[in-house]
Amino acid sequence: MNYFIIFSALLITNFLLNSSYCDRCCAINLRKLPSYKLNRIGARSDETIISRKIVQDLYECKKFAASRKALAFNFGLNINLNGSTIRNHLRNEASKRNLCQALQCPEIYNSSSLIRDKNYRYYSMYPNYINSGGGTIVCVPEAGLFILSDNNLNYTQAQMFCQKLNGSLAHVISEERMNGLAKFLSHKIPRYVGLSNNDDEKIWKNSFGCEPLLCFEYRAWGTREPSNSRGCVAILTSSSNSHVTPFWKVIPCYVPLPYICEIFPRYQ
Repeated sequence: MNYFIIFSALLITNFLLNSSYCDRCCAINLRKLPSYKLNRIGARSDETIISRKIVQDLYECKKFAASRKALAFNFGLNINLNGSTIRNHLRNEASKRNLCQALQCPEIYNSSSLIRDKNYRYYSMYPNYINSGGGTIVCVPEAGLFILSDNNLNYTQAQMFCQKLNGSLAHVISEERMNGLAKFLSHKIPRYVGLSNNDDEKIWKNSFGCEPLLCFEYRAWGTREPSNSRGCVAILTSSSNSHVTPFWKVIPCYVPLPYICEIFPRYQ
């Protein structure tokens, strides 16, 4: 009888925990994508174009840019083909169409690469000016903007500093994010990111949105990691045969380390 009661209690507990995780995981799928807003009239960005399309209106351009995971786009009133501008081409039809250029990265340093062009408008998920907090701003295509800080802070201090910059310790539970950040990392220098298991719940969570690691399929634990059931995660890289592999390493949360902030899109 006692075994039956214990078994039933475990089943109920497991059900409640799974229901709780389901609710929190479902919230990830329901999260709205950041929106693009007008940053500059009469200008276009010279950032890398990942795709372009002739569109009927601005709404179609926004949808196209989002489908390409573009972080910004140029919306033009003229039609560009192969680098040359075609004006007065099919005048009646062209007046109804516009050129949409999906951009790999947004403007970062005070719109330094914007080019004056009265036929264009520049839209971005991010503001023209971003406070780096003394760190280095980098763009990871399809993921967003990040700040690599060389200040040594413990995990809590690093998270608070990122929040002051309108961000959070970086969300790294995806292959594209880890591989994108790996290009800027040294294998000798671990950096805190937004993954920890240091509160009363005792589960690994994404600090970026308080989402349990169980909500994601991706894992990047290093060899013999997680080495502790409690702690905070830093990322670093290992090299073998000219191949760089980023991985997660558990560090005691009180240890001062450099860190990576992820900047929230302005219109999230």
